[in-house]
Amino acid sequence: MASYELASQFTEDAFAKEDLICERSSCAAKIRKGDPCFYIATIVIGQRGRFVCAACHRHYQGKAATSMRPTAQRPNAHVNASNAQVNAQVIRQNINAAWRPALTQQPPRVVATSASYSRAGPDIVVPSSWAQVGYSANHAQYGAERERWAKQPYAVPPAETISLEITAVREGGNRRKGARGIPFGNICEGKKDVDARIDAPGLIALSLDTVLPKIQAFAAGFPWHQDQFIVRDGGWVDLSTHPPRQPYFYSQCMHAARKGLRAMTFKSKQFLLYVVVPAAQWEDYEAWLEKAEEERFSVHSRPELLFAPSVTRSVHSSGHSSVLAATGAQADSFTISSAEAPSEETPSEAPSDAPSEAPSDVPSEAPVKRRFHREIASVPSSPPLKKVVSAKVAFRSPDREQLREVLQSGGTADIDVQQMLTVQHENIDFFPILTCPLSVILEGPEIHTAFCMNTESSYGGRLTVQTSTNDMLGVGGFKTAHPGFLTLSSAPETLLGSRPHQKVAVKRPFYKKYPPGSSKNPMNFTIGRYTITDELPKLFREANVLYWARTLLTFSYEYIDHCVSNSSEPPPFHIPRLRFVEAGLALSHDHTQPGQHKSKSLTMPRAVYLVEELITDEFLKYIHNMDCNPMLDPYKAGYEIAAFLACTQHIQYAKTGGLAFISDYQGGCEVLSDPQVLTHPSVNDGKDMFGDGNIERAVSTFEKAHHCNDYCKWSGFKLECYNIAEPETETQMDS
Repeated sequence: MASYELASQFTEDAFAKEDLICERSSCAAKIRKGDPCFYIATIVIGQRGRFVCAACHRHYQGKAATSMRPTAQRPNAHVNASNAQVNAQVIRQNINAAWRPALTQQPPRVVATSASYSRAGPDIVVPSSWAQVGYSANHAQYGAERERWAKQPYAVPPAETISLEITAVREGGNRRKGARGIPFGNICEGKKDVDARIDAPGLIALSLDTVLPKIQAFAAGFPWHQDQFIVRDGGWVDLSTHPPRQPYFYSQCMHAARKGLRAMTFKSKQFLLYVVVPAAQWEDYEAWLEKAEEERFSVHSRPELLFAPSVTRSVHSSGHSSVLAATGAQADSFTISSAEAPSEETPSEAPSDAPSEAPSDVPSEAPVKRRFHREIASVPSSPPLKKVVSAKVAFRSPDREQLREVLQSGGTADIDVQQMLTVQHENIDFFPILTCPLSVILEGPEIHTAFCMNTESSYGGRLTVQTSTNDMLGVGGFKTAHPGFLTLSSAPETLLGSRPHQKVAVKRPFYKKYPPGSSKNPMNFTIGRYTITDELPKLFREANVLYWARTLLTFSYEYIDHCVSNSSEPPPFHIPRLRFVEAGLALSHDHTQPGQHKSKSLTMPRAVYLVEELITDEFLKYIHNMDCNPMLDPYKAGYEIAAFLACTQHIQYAKTGGLAFISDYQGGCEVLSDPQVLTHPSVNDGKDMFGDGNIERAVSTFEKAHHCNDYCKWSGFKLECYNIAEPETETQMDS
């Protein structure tokens, strides 16, 4: 009977190189360094296997569903191996299918060809020089190559990228002054995040795909010959002369990491590319353009043709409309055709069978020129419109006293220098705070458990802040809010800052600075700012609290929608739809100072801001951080929202098993801001979690302190009522 071993995707060492934990969920035994360690592959394509201990390895060997492969010869080993006919095409298809995890269908099954095989697989002639036991010098790079090829099929887009500026030019220019081409049509396009290892043919294809539509739109109707265009770099080198499959710009991006070191590092750059139109083809274009002009003005030289309908029809049929469009002629809605508009000398009561040609006794040349100017401005593709008589324009002299006041106000206007000096412009990296459902967090806690400032998911942009204390939106216990504008580059449409100059609220932490030797008067202090090393952790905690508050509020609405959809009757009240502000952290970099090296200044973060969506409606405090009931009095504006938010606290507390809920609800009637997440003492375990506002005893005493309102008491939510609110404090819900 042949012996078997478990199938593995790659060759692995059979002994643990360090202390490990058995990855079988029901075992989790410790595998000490040097003990047997076995790698078990999965049947799911693209999913990694697991390392297990010797006991679990024997367990898998005994399972009937475990895929096995034979490792020993069968008894008929003396059969000639030439009888085995290996189908190389089938093997190649199976290998290609196994490396495509996106395919929904499984790769084709391998069918045994004959029972006369002498071995488990095909007999391969091994050179005698290879017949040695163990690893040799030929295996020195095996580990590195295995890791490289294993990662390559599922590699993310390259992190080493460059930017391109692609311009359309024509051959010409003064060579003595360094001109190598003449731009035309103001055609200049930019490309970013281009793979730095792109070769010359790839750059040629990318440049033509980017610029060719612009060139065709510049001269619509002219037959450009794309195959004659030449793509050159900033040094005027023809890219077509460079060999393929060799990175073109990559070597120019490699620089020494530090002076005196041989180690090289990659630095992204921007490169120039020119799509050059040959001189001969440009001459053809100018000749085509000149011919079009001549055809246009051939009608100009014969004014009598302007009054003949047959000429107008022939012009339509000859395709001159496209020529006029190419030369920039604009359509004129007031074009007059003699076929419809009568002559100035011809009375409107003329019979219908009168000849359409202009009469021979047209004496005045000025009307002819005026009519020609109107007609030649555009060749209409539809019947011309009749001349529209302009309406009478009314004129009224301004009121003298009102004009005097306006002149006084405009003449004495002056600039507010202090306000202009307090406007601060920052080049930033923006890290958005996204909404992550609780189910996603539980599935991947190592990725989504907290807000993350990942540079790969950041967006570059510009932030404008009005830092004047007179223009502040407000001052809190430890943050100031300032008006500002945010503009991000290449941001999704749903993200904050995707619209240019979007109004935002910019928040920064502060501490109170009192004058030396004076008492700490609450009204006599100045605002002090923290250093970046203290400011960043404070705002990161604020962002993380907002991240979890968005998650818990989304979790509440998921439960509410579930209960409403499964209830036999709709709820007898309106359910408000609220959300937390779109926000993110903006990391500002230092500006270049006079006499300072540019590269050093751009790498130093200078400040960090919490940038939030601006709330334009009335700002209300719905629930205090120390309480779990509405702060507003009954029947006041906003009380219904406050009661609903108290119900969301009840839902969060009940459905998380009393571990967490949102408090400190505040904001507008649709958008909320500055929340606080409260957790049970068993969650905190003596650690500082979710900032200083996390009051543990508020969670411990929730069932005693919370008063259930009509939202909580609705049978569709199936919530346990802790305390019934007093009748005078209940709100009348609208059905």
